[in-house]
Parts: sequence; structure tokens; C-alpha cells
Amino acid sequence: MTSRSASLLALLALLSGCSLVRWRSSSELHRTIPPPQSLRIQQQFKAVLSLDDQTMRQIGQWLDESREIRRKDPSFAFELGQQIRRRLKKVRFAYEEFLDRYPDHIAARSAFASFLTCTRDEKGALTQWNRALLSDDKNAAAWNNLANHYGSLALEGGRRDYIQRAFSAYDQAIAITPDEPLYHNNLAVALGLEDFRREAAAHYQIPEDRLPERALDHFKKCHALAPNDFVYAADLAEAYLSVRPLRKAKAHAIWEKTRELTNDSRQLQWVWLQVAFLEIEDGQHAKAELLLKNVQDPTLDQLKAKVISAIQAARKE
Repeated sequence: MTSRSASLLALLALLSGCSLVRWRSSSELHRTIPPPQSLRIQQQFKAVLSLDDQTMRQIGQWLDESREIRRKDPSFAFELGQQIRRRLKKVRFAYEEFLDRYPDHIAARSAFASFLTCTRDEKGALTQWNRALLSDDKNAAAWNNLANHYGSLALEGGRRDYIQRAFSAYDQAIAITPDEPLYHNNLAVALGLEDFRREAAAHYQIPEDRLPERALDHFKKCHALAPNDFVYAADLAEAYLSVRPLRKAKAHAIWEKTRELTNDSRQLQWVWLQVAFLEIEDGQHAKAELLLKNVQDPTLDQLKAKVISAIQAARKE
């Protein structure tokens, strides 16, 4: 499935609850679609993907344009929800019809699984990813997406038995395609989750206090593979806050790299906030306060308030 912007997913989440996990990299589609059995089959698959993407864009537009109306009129929100469900049903039918004709089309099953995740059909998505892997157990993208799905189910549904399955699936994805930065990033994020600490330590047979270091290693690998990705650089820089002893110089170097990758003033101000957290960790409260003077974007006020509270709390200790 072609990549969907975070903003679109956030809009869709208002009614469908779609997870905001980074499911796959933008370049991955071409590696995961097998050579077409025929041009006709490939054209049919592209038509289903096009319907999927067009539907998601349309839903995003509806939600964006109706934000104020939905806030004031619950009945409108209900009707819009019904309309969205009807559109999603058409996409689901298109995937099901295609897979009835071509049940071994791995890319279609993976795309369908991602779609089902967005419509909160967790059981259906799990079935599709498992069926994809039964046909091709060397499909790294399917392993990665299956891992994300297990992780989401563990967090949202309390299924702790899914946590180790998630780590096993991430391991498979990385073993198959070790040079895909997305897989290293997803695994590193999972290793840093407080709710996953016990299972992660058991899975990798290491003490819990060594998990931040292991996560940092994967963040480093991710950044090395995609050095110009702003998000990956920021994730690596943030990861240093969890490692002890604090490696301030290395963290600062990565934050400087992240700053160079910013695309707008808001991203730059967000970086200053994160560097302020780093200064607080090192007891440099005055430096943190100085950095906060660069943060004027009102959309960052809440995070800025957290930094100020952290400075105040640190000074009381």
C-alpha cells in the first residue's frame, strides 16, 4: 500500500481509530510486489490500490473540511461516520474480490492487512498477514507489519502474550532485510516501551537495564541507513536520554544533525525543546531556559510548559 501521510491518518483516526504506526517506508512497495503474473493482474491490483488511496484522501478531506461542523453538530458527525463506513466497505470488497481471484498475491494481502488495521479489524488484519507469510515467509515487510500489529494489540488490548511475538517478528524482518531503516526504528521504539520491558528482557535474555542500550544500537543503525531522515535522527537523539551514564556530547551532535534536517521553523523550535530536556538531564537549567526563549510557536505551548515544569521540579531536588 502506498504511504499515507501522518496528517491523513490522524484525521482518519477521529472516526476509524486507525493506528499511527509507521507501517512501511516509501520505497518498500516496489521491493515487496512480486513480478506480475500478467500485465492484466498488475493493472487490477493497481486499480485496487488506487481506490484505497483515493478513498483515504477523500475521507481525510471530509474530516478536515467538517471539523467545526462535527464539533457543533453530533448528528452530522454520525452521518459522516456512516458515509465513511460505506466508502471503506467498497474498498474492502475490492480487496476481497481481487484476492478471491488471486489468492497467492502477497502484496495484495499485505495491502489489505494494512487497510483492515485502519478500519480496526485487528483479527482480519492478523489473518491476512499470516496468510501472506504462509505463502512467502521471506517477506520482510509482512513480518514488520505483523510485528507492529502484535505490538498494537498488546498495548490496546492487554494481550501481553503478543509482545514476544512482536519481537520475534521484528527479528525476522531485520534478518531478511537488514538494510531497511524502518525495521530497526520500529524495533528500537518497541524496546523503549515501558510496558514491554519485562518481555523484551526475557526475549533477548538481557537485564532490563540494558534495554536502552540495545534500543540505541538499533536507532544508530537506522540513522546510519537513512542519515537525512529528520524523524530517524530525532528518534536517535531522544534515545540518548534513556542511556546511563548520560552521553551529552554524542546527544548534542545528533541534535545538531537533526537541526540541520529541519524543514520549517516549527520543527526547529521542537528541536530546541528537546535539547532543553537534554540540558535539564545534565543539570544545566539556565541553558535550558535560554533555549526556551527560541520557542514561540503556540502549537508547542503544551510541550514548552512541560519543559518549564521539569526545570522547576529539578531545581527543587
